[in-house]
Formats: sequence, structure tokens, C-alpha cells
Amino acid sequence: MSLRLNVPFFSFFLKNFNPNSTIFKIIKVFFIAILLSNSIYLSFFDNIVFETLSPFLAIWGLVLLLRTRNAKEYFWIGFFLGIFWFWWVSLSSIYFNLDYLIPFIILFIALVYGILFRICYLFKFDFLRLCAIFCLSFIHPLGFDWLNWGIFSVYGFFDASTTGVVCIFLIAYFYYEKYISRYYKMAIIIILFFIGFHYEQKESTNLNLNFTLLNTNISQNQKYLVENIQVHSNELIKEILNAINEKKELIVLPESAFAFDLQKDFKEKYQNILKQLSHKITIITGAFSTAENQIYNSTYVFNQGQVSILNKHFLVPFGEEIPFFKNLVKKYFLSHMQEFSQGPVQSKYELNQQIITNAICYEATKERIYEDSKLIIAISNNAWFNHSSEYKLQQLLMKFYANKYGVSVYHAVNGKENAVIKPKIPLYEKWKMKFEKLYQKMRMILKIGIE
Repeated sequence: MSLRLNVPFFSFFLKNFNPNSTIFKIIKVFFIAILLSNSIYLSFFDNIVFETLSPFLAIWGLVLLLRTRNAKEYFWIGFFLGIFWFWWVSLSSIYFNLDYLIPFIILFIALVYGILFRICYLFKFDFLRLCAIFCLSFIHPLGFDWLNWGIFSVYGFFDASTTGVVCIFLIAYFYYEKYISRYYKMAIIIILFFIGFHYEQKESTNLNLNFTLLNTNISQNQKYLVENIQVHSNELIKEILNAINEKKELIVLPESAFAFDLQKDFKEKYQNILKQLSHKITIITGAFSTAENQIYNSTYVFNQGQVSILNKHFLVPFGEEIPFFKNLVKKYFLSHMQEFSQGPVQSKYELNQQIITNAICYEATKERIYEDSKLIIAISNNAWFNHSSEYKLQQLLMKFYANKYGVSVYHAVNGKENAVIKPKIPLYEKWKMKFEKLYQKMRMILKIGIE
């Protein structure tokens, strides 16, 4: 009786999970896309085991990608990868009353990366295909450069740098390669592992002020309501007063913490208050500013009664600027959107004899600002993408560039957690510390047991 019940089940299983079946192929491409996105989602867990496994899961994904012999499957891997990495982009449409566009935006993003992966398949040789996949990091639709394989190296034993990422890709290739003997293959992989290995933490500069990064949690649909603006602004002033009472020398507030033009709105009331308070504490905050009929997303730096304004350069496509079809997009979709103007490419200021690079949200993920910096103070408003993986991907990109260039980043955020990001600590040192703690714990248990 039992055999009769099980035979149909196994028949169904073998029929549907045949390597050539549609269901199996869907599961396969879905699984590969997950492996190539693992760094984002494992970053939600503060776990050294996951940190160790993460780059090897990415290598496994690359190996399975190379084993794929079908152009359609390449397309679907890119399709699902686009969703896993960037599905959250659609959430911003909620705040423009365009909720109905969410599935279409996700589909459009998925199609773009599906097509890019399909183009990579056109290269005849496996090595060239892998090189093409690697080069996708340098293709930036509308300037959006968040598809960066560098995040594979943020966790694990590999150096978070171009060298580390190249070694991850080459290990995947030589593991896959069929025409090299097993022993040569093992030798090459071991050599690549130690070439890309992260041996020591890079030196970085620390902020030489007693600081606090203010974390706020104001939802995007409440932030710009007229009846809330003064309430939120008064709460920010209270937080600054608390920081003064705690003897802090610097307080950093998030992007657009004051959701208006500090220079003009409320008859400069809040700007004057901040100027007065800046004799006791340096204040860095996000707000808007206007000049010559241009509006900017800005950072205000209040110090000793003086104010400096630094304007954002890298603007978010369709969030802060409309890059093309402006009249059409404004007429039918973003009629209430306020476009911003661009500030200088890289803006800096001095605090306590240290040169600080300013970064506003999207700018903090731009490699260009890390190339000539030692200290970055970044401010963000991640409430646009609440309940998503956006902030984790943002942090991974910041960690990658911080390690690559030896930069310290101090990040104040609305909507998600703040972060102080410094060059990567070698994973073997983390394991060493973990085993030392475990050893000490075991000694204490044995000591208590003996007593």
C-alpha cells in the first residue's frame, strides 16, 4: 500500500525536476540570482559564519553561471538579480502618489539587467563571458552605479578592493575550467586566494571631536507636511541641547532634517537659533537652500556663529532630477516633484584642523568622492525606501570604498541606523577574538565546576 502511494510521488518528482524541465530551469536561475545577491541579505545578520561564507556563495553563483549553456537562462538570471538588488527603487513612487507604477518599475529594472546579462552571453568563450559580467560594474544606466561586484569582498577573507574582487572572479573561473588538471587547478586557486587575501586593516583617520550622530525615524509621508515641520524642527533643537548638556563638540543631523530652506523660511528663525547654539557645539545638518532661482539639497555647517552651505552634486535620477523627457515626465507622472540643481563635484570644509568631505545620501556611494578623502561626514534620508534592503546595499558600497581608499565615514541617517564605517578588519582577527572569548568562557565554566 505504501509503495503504491509513493510511486506516483516519485514519478511526479522525476518528471518535474528533470534537468531539462522548465521547473528545474526556473529554480536554477532563481538560485543563481540569490547566490549573486547573498551579500545584501546576509548583511542583515551580524554573524561571523555568514561573513565567512558570503564570498564563497558568490563564487558558487559565478561557477553555476558559467555552467549555464542557454541564452534564455542568462537573461532570467539577470532578470531575477535585478529584482533582488533593486526592487526597492519602486518604493519611492508611493510618495508621488504613483503606487500603481510599482510592479512596472520592478519589471523595467529586471528587464534592463536581464538584457545586460543576455548581451554578456553573446561572447563565445567562457572567460570572455565572465569578463563581460565583471564589466557590468562599469555600466551605469542613468548614472546609477549600485550594481557593484565589490560588495562580494566586503565580508569574508578577501580584501575589499579591486584586487579582491578580481580574485573572486578568477577563482570561480579556474574552479569551473575543465581543461586544467585537478592539481594545477588547486594550485592556481590557492595562489589566487592568497593574492586576494585581506592581511591587515588599512590605516584611517579618526574624527578628532567628541561627536554624536543623531538618528531620526520620521516617515517620508509625514516629513514634509506643513503641520509637522515645526514640531520636528523643535524636537531637533531639543536633541542639540541634549548634546550640549552631554558636553559633545559636534552633532550631525540627517539629510533634510530641517525640511525647508533654513535661510528664508520661518523668517530665518531656525537658522538664527542654530547659529547661536553653534557657539557651544558645531552643528551639521541637512536642509534646503536657494540661490539665483535654483534650489539645492544642502548640508549646513554651523560653527562659532558662522554658517557654510555645501550643495549636493550627484542627484538621484527621477528622485531629485529628471534626466530626460522632462516635460513628458512632469506632465503625466511627477508634476509635484521639486527638481534640485547641482552643486560642485566634491565639496569640503574644515573642522578642528581636519578636512572633511561632504556627502549627501546618494553621494556617499560614489567612488569619486573617496579618491581624494580621508574623512567623510555623510547624511542620508532612507525613509524613502523604508522596510527594504536599500540601506544595506548603501552600507556595503560605503564599506567597499572606505576600505579601498582607507577612508573613515561618519553616517547620520533618518529612517535606518547610523554607522561609523572604517576600513575592514581582517576576518582571521575576528575569528581569533571569537575563539579567545570562547576559550575564556570555557575556562570560567570549568573553574566554576571545579569549585
